Amino acid sequence: LLLAALSFPLVLSVHSTIGMDFAVAQLPGWNNTIIPPYFVAGAVFAGFAVVLILAIPLRRAFGLSRLVTIRHLDNCAKLMLATGLIVVYGYSVEIFDAWYSGNEFERYMIYNRIFLEHAPFFWALILCNFVCIQPLWFRSVRRSPIALFIISLIVSVGMWLERFVIISISLTKDFLLSSWGDIIFTGWD
Repeated sequence: LLLAALSFPLVLSVHSTIGMDFAVAQLPGWNNTIIPPYFVAGAVFAGFAVVLILAIPLRRAFGLSRLVTIRHLDNCAKLMLATGLIVVYGYSVEIFDAWYSGNEFERYMIYNRIFLEHAPFFWALILCNFVCIQPLWFRSVRRSPIALFIISLIVSVGMWLERFVIISISLTKDFLLSSWGDIIFTGWD
């Protein structure tokens, strides 16, 4: 309980500060006010996945089934489902904001993520962080250590993809005319 009480403000402050760093950037895809709570929810979501990835094998290897019960695993799975849905809500708000803003650069950034050359990463992210957590609605899945372990591994991959999509893919397109070089003068793309 002491570690949880100490770590919660740390997670909240660190991830909301990083989220605010992104939110004040001029880069399309980063300058959204949803980013700070979205980062905090993502940290909790990924954190529960890592806890399950570590707890399930340790529970079996050291015979800790009386200490780490199925009820604990079930509660972790419920929290992972809830925070995962908050993260997916963040994805949908980001898409809606880009569409509703009227900013052509925001719209292009989302269009690029969803339909153009980076679409496989985005759709793999949706598969890992949204589709693969849907079995957690069922109690039998939440109480199955093997299913939880597999889902947690997939969520960890999905959270890596999320960071890749947010950082790397957002930086692949530059929206400054000064960076376009000869395209301005020749008209060639």
